[in-house]
Amino acid sequence: MTIEYADGAEQYRSAYVRGLLPDPEMWTDEWADKYMRIPRDTGAAEPGPYRTDRTPYAREPMRCLSPSHPAKRVVTKVASQMMKTQIALNWIGSIIHQAPANILTLLPSLGLAKRVSGRIDKTIKVTPVLRDRVAQSRSRDSRNTLDTKEFEGGTLYATTAGSAANLAEVSARFVYGDEVDRWDVDVDNEGDPIELAETRGTTFGRNAKFYFSSSPTIKGVSRIDDLFMQGDQRHFYVPCPYCGEHQVLLWQNLKWAKDYSWAGYLCSNPDCSGAGAFIEEHHKGQMLAAGEWRGHADGDGETVSFTLSALYMPPGWLSWTDLAKQYDKASIASDKGDLEPMQVFYNTRLAEVWDSAQEMTKASELKARAEDYRLGTVPAEALLLTAAVDTQGDRLELMVIGWGEGMERWVVDHKVIQGNPSDERTWAALDVELKRRYLHASGIELAIRATAVDSGGHHTDEVYQFCRLRRWRNVFAVKGASKSGRPVIAQRPSKVDVTWKGTVEKQGAELWLIGTDTAKDWIYNRYALGEGPGALHFSKDLPDDFYDQCVAERKITRYVKGFKRQEWTKAKAERNEALDLLVYNLAMAHYLGIPRYTVVDWEGLRAAFTQRSLFAEPANQSISTDTQQAAPEQVSEPQPQTPVTSAKPTRRRTSRSGYLNRR
Repeated sequence: MTIEYADGAEQYRSAYVRGLLPDPEMWTDEWADKYMRIPRDTGAAEPGPYRTDRTPYAREPMRCLSPSHPAKRVVTKVASQMMKTQIALNWIGSIIHQAPANILTLLPSLGLAKRVSGRIDKTIKVTPVLRDRVAQSRSRDSRNTLDTKEFEGGTLYATTAGSAANLAEVSARFVYGDEVDRWDVDVDNEGDPIELAETRGTTFGRNAKFYFSSSPTIKGVSRIDDLFMQGDQRHFYVPCPYCGEHQVLLWQNLKWAKDYSWAGYLCSNPDCSGAGAFIEEHHKGQMLAAGEWRGHADGDGETVSFTLSALYMPPGWLSWTDLAKQYDKASIASDKGDLEPMQVFYNTRLAEVWDSAQEMTKASELKARAEDYRLGTVPAEALLLTAAVDTQGDRLELMVIGWGEGMERWVVDHKVIQGNPSDERTWAALDVELKRRYLHASGIELAIRATAVDSGGHHTDEVYQFCRLRRWRNVFAVKGASKSGRPVIAQRPSKVDVTWKGTVEKQGAELWLIGTDTAKDWIYNRYALGEGPGALHFSKDLPDDFYDQCVAERKITRYVKGFKRQEWTKAKAERNEALDLLVYNLAMAHYLGIPRYTVVDWEGLRAAFTQRSLFAEPANQSISTDTQQAAPEQVSEPQPQTPVTSAKPTRRRTSRSGYLNRR
């Protein structure tokens, strides 16, 4: 029997010649229409030969992904189940077939990476031109595994974007990043994963191409929205079947019956020939076929970006009536205080960033409520003072809050102490401020009862050293614990080591953990209150950016390993020092037991404020800071830790300092 062996030289020459050929001129969408197959075992609603005409809006993004197109970066910010993943599969398939090179596919989690890799594998098996080019999966052969698929001219890698090593160990001409809004913000402290991913194509120059897709998340935090704004911001315009006016489908133009018996779209052209008639959903097929992409910006010249909502879903997919039902359901939840369903609707159906600040009190509303009292003075209804200090790299920020009955609050003082926290003079200046007494409207001078100092950042030991020497004055080192359900302040502090001037003091300081999520929920829920219990009052002396900092964070919903998690987050460029200081002041109020004060307790406090010297100068809330310092010495505030009442006061939490016992 004659055994025929492959001619190695011929195979080499054939591959070498193919490698010299330029990239083919066939666009990715043309390749997909000719070769791509959708496997039946993936659960796809429409398996079989791929047809771009079914989703006409996908044609232009695929053309921009073609190797011969000049775009360097393609971005799709679109609703879920619209076109993101299928476009990526078509692109990957056309690369393997026509322009083989290394491909890096990045997903937010390992589990999702495995699912997408499995879908790629099934697609390769049912598409003949790909099956012939990708190495067959065999035992003891790593050429075709779940996360690695070798083909003639390159290798496909499917992995997670959550590891810096995954983003640094391979060079790739083509990079696909899916669901980028679910990626980690900073990968292993090495920077933005988007930038790390794009460095994988550095050596390919203008031949490299990057495709990023995702539904958006929160305003100011969404990466896909940032990338979209970086590009030419293309929207899909479809013609009205009555007047022919091309327009973007907007959610506010969709109308429906209360019983969902019909849903129609109102043409945006006021002179439409079909005025008074709604565009019915059966028109959508012809509208999509005649649609076109139009850019809304010039962009950076390298990025082509697309956005598309679920209103454009082809007939037979998610209907306008189904969207109306989901929206109404989310609206009912919002009315009850649950904003999560509406956020999901905005992100996954409308492909819009969610700005939860729209549902919250705005900075302008807080500023409009500013009152005439001067910073550095205490209004009549504020009877107790707490302070909080935020530690920054070049300064310390101080806020003093006055507390009244029902946890009503007044911003009594807000100062920025410039200076490096590693310099002892900066802390000496803070100490002077914390010893200051504030003139009350009654003429009594009030001292700060408790102070929280943020120990986060790069100056932890300086904070510990400052606080442990002033523990007897209720000056505490605190640290935020962003976890749902935590109390505003822990029941007791934890002991921490202090390194000071080369000496380590074991368990030399106390650290109080603050439930920041719980505190922010409490604060935000009371921003709308103008007066009465829980209300927050502002002085007109506060700068404009103070109010922006108070509402800098938004509550969003994320899904981690399939579980829902709500968390507070802020935009990358926004400052939130004022909000942090409000949180720490609230923690000090809880330390003093103020939330448990009864009406009798507050009456006792107010009675104490009437016991002032007959020779004291009358108090004036508009008195200036310089006048305060020059005024005759006032009778100081009564110093008992609890209000003078006939009822037994609520006992405060206490702690002992081992360090002070050793001194």
